[in-house]
Amino acid sequence: MAIGLPIKMVVLTIVGMVGLAAILAVISNSEAAMPKPMHANINGGSLIILSESPDLIELPVEVINSKDGTSVVKASVALSGMSAAAINITDSRGNTVLKFNKNELELKTQEGYLNLVVRASGFREYENKFAVKVVN
Repeated sequence: MAIGLPIKMVVLTIVGMVGLAAILAVISNSEAAMPKPMHANINGGSLIILSESPDLIELPVEVINSKDGTSVVKASVALSGMSAAAINITDSRGNTVLKFNKNELELKTQEGYLNLVVRASGFREYENKFAVKVVN
């Protein structure tokens, strides 16, 4: 009985070392698998005044990788709130234009805000609940 004990210990030690090596390999490669941060910029202002013309609102949005400043391609960009919504996809330069009509906005008080949500494959979701201010 005592003769089999050292062989079992050697086998278990080898199996444990292989398992440890596999875990360390996964941990070292996990940084590449983590979603990258991104952010979005609304170009041309983030204030909508309902009493002014024109009735069609066009908001250009640029989506950027926060780590290296490159453009995020094929990101889904949505601006919503006050019973209105505009959704579009970014182009090869990370740009898109969100369009909606002022008549779609239901402003119950003197001011309100539109929520901007951006999603892209390989990136963390970006959200800004106060992206655009709407005033009467």
